[in-house]
Amino acid sequence: MDDASRPEILEIELAASRLAVRRVRWRSEDRLVDVVGRYGGAALALAVVHESARGGDDDAGRAPFVIAAGEAVARGVPTAARACVAARVPLSGQYADGHVGGRMGERVAALASALVVRGRTDVPDAVLLVGGTGEARIECVEGLGALAIPDRTARLRALHPGAALLVTGPAGDAGIPLASLANEIQPPSFVGRGGLGAVLAGHGLRAIVLVAAPAETSRPIAALRAGAPTASVLLDSPRLAARAAGGTFEAQRAGRGASALTPADPGERKGCRGCPTPCGFVFERGGAPAEFGGVTAALSARQGAIESLGVALGFADVAGPFALLARCDDLGLDAKEVGAALALLVEHVEEARVLRGDVPALLAVLDDVPARAGFGARIAEGAARLARELGVESASVRGQSARADGDLASLLGQCVSTRGADPMRTFAFLAADVPDRARLERLLAPWPLPAGAEDPGNPAGKGRLVAWTESFQAAVDAAGFCAFSAAALVADGVLDLDGLARWIAPDAVRATLGEDGRALLAAGASIAILQRGLALEFGAASDADRPVFAARDLDRSGMLDEYRRFRGIDAHGAPTNAARAAAGTRAVLDLHGERAALELDGEREWPVVSNTPARSMPEPARMPGRVVLHATGPLRTALGAPRTVELALPASLTEVLEAAARAHPEARDWLVRTGVPVPVVMRDRVRVGAADPVGDGDELELVVALSGG
Repeated sequence: MDDASRPEILEIELAASRLAVRRVRWRSEDRLVDVVGRYGGAALALAVVHESARGGDDDAGRAPFVIAAGEAVARGVPTAARACVAARVPLSGQYADGHVGGRMGERVAALASALVVRGRTDVPDAVLLVGGTGEARIECVEGLGALAIPDRTARLRALHPGAALLVTGPAGDAGIPLASLANEIQPPSFVGRGGLGAVLAGHGLRAIVLVAAPAETSRPIAALRAGAPTASVLLDSPRLAARAAGGTFEAQRAGRGASALTPADPGERKGCRGCPTPCGFVFERGGAPAEFGGVTAALSARQGAIESLGVALGFADVAGPFALLARCDDLGLDAKEVGAALALLVEHVEEARVLRGDVPALLAVLDDVPARAGFGARIAEGAARLARELGVESASVRGQSARADGDLASLLGQCVSTRGADPMRTFAFLAADVPDRARLERLLAPWPLPAGAEDPGNPAGKGRLVAWTESFQAAVDAAGFCAFSAAALVADGVLDLDGLARWIAPDAVRATLGEDGRALLAAGASIAILQRGLALEFGAASDADRPVFAARDLDRSGMLDEYRRFRGIDAHGAPTNAARAAAGTRAVLDLHGERAALELDGEREWPVVSNTPARSMPEPARMPGRVVLHATGPLRTALGAPRTVELALPASLTEVLEAAARAHPEARDWLVRTGVPVPVVMRDRVRVGAADPVGDGDELELVVALSGG
């Protein structure tokens, strides 16, 4: 690969009151690190951190803070507008990355493939300013450290209108390992589970500001590939439309644990550049509005954050969690980690039980976190640390809070992810959101799909589903494309893997692995193997993939054992020699090959689940009957719900949905397409397959929403 085609990195070295800037082309003497870095975006960020760890930069105080933008961002692909922020984080001591919206992605892409910050400045209230051609300087913004994040972003927006911002808050300044980062959007979006906010502050910086507009830069946005899909394909996805209607709250409204913690009115919508299905939601803060730079303060909320600050803390509605989330945002605290730690505190510390349901008292605890005072000191190091102090078990993986989950793919995904908690956000989508087994089989091919693998509560096949999704997710993140858009497009059958690859695959993937979907997956699998290697470099425990809270489920056949086999890792989490040799080639998708023949033979002998009655059994007589359909979001609007459908029963689920579509043609595109059900359908919390029988009096929940978020 010639130098001109290698990703370019803008390196900024901080030292006291000075800095040095240089441009370099990515290169590593390690074959795997070099190959993965060429993919760009999140893969390049991983490779940069890995190379620094191998070179001892962590010990020298030069550990990098990386902001990278994938090739799809540089190409202006619709809904590819996020920047990957990555570093070794203090909460776990491991690598973590996250993705933040706003202008940062396109600004980084216009400058280089990645911006790498090393060293530390001694300038007080320091802000790193980067200009359109990569020139950089440190600016002292006096008094910035005394402000909360909304005031900091307002001050920086006023000083540098139109700039892209990445801002840490009081928690980051104090080195709290729960500290997150905010962007310039009003209200800001946050990124950085694991303590990325503390990492930025550790370089002596309150913020990074990219001041140039893309048109002024030396690296113009490239053109879309000829024949690539356009943003219109996103409008063809029912799951993206449902997400746009209800954001990350839609799954709750759709019956997956719906509760009073789901806001009735999602409020204003916001989304990434070029995305016609925006899924971000803005809510007004409770109480008297605060003014920051003339803009009424508001709150950007996601379901996971609201839930973490909800029921376990004694709240039955959203008012309390919203107040706590707003304070977390002010301080720059990861709300999920804070919620998990507070839940342990109020349950297991006698004198803290009075905090349950007491908003002012809980707000006071949050205010004490940066000072490590009072109860704030007890939660400042996270839920896992507090659980160890208390001698109790907590749901945590690699030092970060997790969640016990009945969806076994989601549970396994959390436990094996070596990139931190954020990248598992769509780990469940294959089992939870693909409505048709045949479509799932096509996505996984040539890997066979065991009987029952499409059932989220059945351990069968979950190891390969998670290995596939991990590869898919890593490749999508490397490209810079939206994880939720990619998952929804393939779950709905709007694009197959080949079509998605033609749209988003980086040139290095196309040149070395091919232009089809398997090439995209091979790149992702190679990234995952390098992630595994870095986890070991950073001292990951041999049992890190098997946390105590989930061990019973992880030990079931088809779970962790199968994941290890398909990923190519041993019982200690280390990549096998075969995996290391295969990384960077298409052979990385066949690491189970040493047992492939035995596995395939075994699978041919497994009982085949069929909904077609045996020939010796007479079909039950059909009689007129009724089925009640429940739905939410756009499907509820189109169908009306609950909606009673009358037809001859028993009938297959597909027949029921076809009957509903005939009676209500305005809802057809939300019910069945080309003979395949659109929604995932549940009956008494059990999934109903396309060919499964539905009887008189059955009530069905129709779910058109994407897991995760």
